[in-house]
Amino acid sequence: MNLDAKAHHPPDSFFRSLDSSVKKNSVFVKKLSSLTEQSRDKLVSDLNSLNLTKYIEEVVNAICSAKLKMQDMNCAIHLCSLLHRRYSDFSLLLLKTLQHALNNLHKDDKVSRVRIELRLLGQMLVLGIITDQKEGFTLLHNTLCKIVENDKDKLEFLPAMVSFVKHCGVDILGVQSTKNRQLIEQHNITVPAIKILSKDKQQIFADLLKEYSSAVILSLVRLHNKLMKCLKHNKKTLLMKGEISAEKIELSEKLAAQHSKLLMNATTLAELLDIIIPDLPNLQALDDDEMDCNSPANANSDVSVVGMSCDKF
Repeated sequence: MNLDAKAHHPPDSFFRSLDSSVKKNSVFVKKLSSLTEQSRDKLVSDLNSLNLTKYIEEVVNAICSAKLKMQDMNCAIHLCSLLHRRYSDFSLLLLKTLQHALNNLHKDDKVSRVRIELRLLGQMLVLGIITDQKEGFTLLHNTLCKIVENDKDKLEFLPAMVSFVKHCGVDILGVQSTKNRQLIEQHNITVPAIKILSKDKQQIFADLLKEYSSAVILSLVRLHNKLMKCLKHNKKTLLMKGEISAEKIELSEKLAAQHSKLLMNATTLAELLDIIIPDLPNLQALDDDEMDCNSPANANSDVSVVGMSCDKF
């Protein structure tokens, strides 16, 4: 229905029967700024009763700037679909708003904000709500390139990338998760897919995410080795002196927390992209040299990096 919405937009006469009052329309726009899944039914009811023709730009800005949580995304996507089918200018305004937000991506942007915008852009393209597919996918490609190029060390946008692959990986990247691939092979079934990109275009996006995943795995290996070295040093200190300084304990706890978080995200991303994380050696299996996280041979072991191209999509 989204793909052929242009041919089924209601005539001007349809909107005359709807409520055009400034007060009610303004209240609706305000509600959109704090939309939640729990408010979906009321928002849909209001949307169906109002003539928002003069307020579409405000509607788009309210949705894109709303402090959404991931559990509210389905509500936002549903409302976007309804608005797209009713208002001919909604799709273009939505694309322009997302272009402004993502073209001005900065390191100090909140990860949660980028996480929402990236998923929103991806799903709007998959569902056909953004009709200018060329501009939309170019924006998506450029945004992913910026993240991959600039976030390999800090991995601040890792949760955003995981969320994007989780919700758009099959349709945009053409990649099944390890679990789904195994089920497909086990039962010899064919899974229908939305044909929105050629295989060549899908491969471009898949290579970008695999490039980022390689950086994530490399960081995980380095952090794991650093943690193992710290733990082994603490163990030796305890045997020799009978105690460990508070600073060393604090450092090991900090490294362990970072390791746990990175391992969780890296494992999820690898599973979604159907790639393998190299085995991480345990404390007993390592000696001092193997645990040296500054050793290039160790830091890069079993980690292959996919060559990335950020030429124009």
